[in-house]
Amino acid sequence: MVSTEQILNKRKRVSKKNKKAWRKHTEIKDVEKFLEAKLREERTGGNPTDKKNKDLFYIDKSDLFQTPKSKLASMKCHSDLQIDTRVAPVVGRLGPSKRKKKKKKSQPQPDVAMTTESMSANRKTGSVYDIWGDDNQKQDQKELDPCLPPPVQPPAIYKTSDTKISAVELPHPGTSYNPTFTDHQDLLQTALEVEEKREKEKAKATRDAAPPIQITEEDYIKEMSIGLNQAESEGGSESESETEANEGEECRKSVTVRKTRVQRNREKAEKLKMEEAAALRENKQYLHQINRIKAIKKEIRKEEKNMETKTSARQEKKAINETRPGKYGPGKFMGSEPDFLLPEEVSSSLRKLVTPANNLQDRFTSLQKRNMLEVRKKVMPHRKYKLKHVEKWRKKLPEEIDELVKMKRKKKKIKLSE
Repeated sequence: MVSTEQILNKRKRVSKKNKKAWRKHTEIKDVEKFLEAKLREERTGGNPTDKKNKDLFYIDKSDLFQTPKSKLASMKCHSDLQIDTRVAPVVGRLGPSKRKKKKKKSQPQPDVAMTTESMSANRKTGSVYDIWGDDNQKQDQKELDPCLPPPVQPPAIYKTSDTKISAVELPHPGTSYNPTFTDHQDLLQTALEVEEKREKEKAKATRDAAPPIQITEEDYIKEMSIGLNQAESEGGSESESETEANEGEECRKSVTVRKTRVQRNREKAEKLKMEEAAALRENKQYLHQINRIKAIKKEIRKEEKNMETKTSARQEKKAINETRPGKYGPGKFMGSEPDFLLPEEVSSSLRKLVTPANNLQDRFTSLQKRNMLEVRKKVMPHRKYKLKHVEKWRKKLPEEIDELVKMKRKKKKIKLSE
């Protein structure tokens, strides 16, 4: 008779040709147990059998049973035994003490009563205090209102601008109602320079434009007669044959011929002579440089001066760029033209003064100049699509309607004939 254990332990005959069937019919419990045990050992610090006694045990030298009184006083379990300043002490009748006890130094405790009084006073009076101020940032969180969220300290660069331009720039002294002659002339000179620059840009645009192509009669005949003359093609074939012959001769010449011993010795001697001449030349140049130390020092000073001028120019450019508006959009900041009055228009009294400037426009350009607004183009009202005009037949005269009908019939006939 076959036992039940033999039947259970009997090997099942199952196909394991696929991964799915292999996973289904294979037992991997032993492997999983081994991996779990290994992971547990890694988490707990490794296998203790492989470690030494030094790694597993250590000698405890701490004084557990001899703790000082200062440590016991600082323990959290003894905090309930300390005096609370918020609770008034119970005064009782005390008898005369026989022994004089030493006074212990009491530890400094935070005065909670003062903080609670200040908070209650703020609530009662309804006084407003700055949460973001420097004084409140130094205070404890207990002094702040517990209902409010903790204050967020903004970064140091929060309210700084990337330009050094002032919000309100000082105007040119020549724009005053009664300027001096020199100031007014300076203002006119700046206006003239701006106008000359504009005219130069216009002239450059017209000059750089491609001139119109003028085709002469000779060029036209030459272009149209290309490919008609057969003599030229024959001449071209002769030149091709000559080039092929020259190439054949060059190939023959390029065949290497073995040199004799005499030729090789002669070339070696020439090479040595060349090397000696180069060494002599270098030595001569070295001696020449030693003799011209003064000239070299002059050259170094000149280079230093050039470097200084370049650095100063770079610093000036950097200073100009700091006050120059940046580009934060598709448009480019052009700036406003200088406002000026001609000598005939200048008046010595405020009553007759004509102000060409616009304060609103000036503030808007100042915001763009200080990189607080991007440069925008003025969008005028316009239509996206063109208007479609349709002539209504009922508005026309009967004669005009007859003419239109005839025209349509003619068009239909022409289409059918095609």
